[in-house]
Amino acid sequence: MALVSECFYNDTYFGEPIAALDLQRYEARAEDAVLAYCRITAEEAEALPEAVLTLLCKAICAQMEYLWEYGITTASFGKEAGGGFTTGKVSIHAGYQSSGESTGARSMIAPGVLAYLEQTGLLSRQVATAGMPPRQGWGWY
Repeated sequence: MALVSECFYNDTYFGEPIAALDLQRYEARAEDAVLAYCRITAEEAEALPEAVLTLLCKAICAQMEYLWEYGITTASFGKEAGGGFTTGKVSIHAGYQSSGESTGARSMIAPGVLAYLEQTGLLSRQVATAGMPPRQGWGWY
């Protein structure tokens, strides 16, 4: 079952309009990307406290909007988002050029996703060790 319903996207997140026929496809892709980025499963996500789950769902919604705006191909394959244009001798490029990251790394996850996830503790890269289950003592379990 999807973590984000059409009702949540439209009435809680107030997302940009996505055609009802496409919503399920965008939600599935966005959910996969966000959960993979957090390194959790859908089952683990459903067990999160309500406040954390709400922020996670909002992150998925932000990713849905990103996919809708730039297209699944751009986000999935790392083609430069934003593009640019040329008029005469002037050329404008809308991509990020200041970072050493590859374009694919920058374009795969929406900046809004990170803003929501930073509030959850799900971005920690803590690794479980012998005798300590994953995420133990993180405050929300």
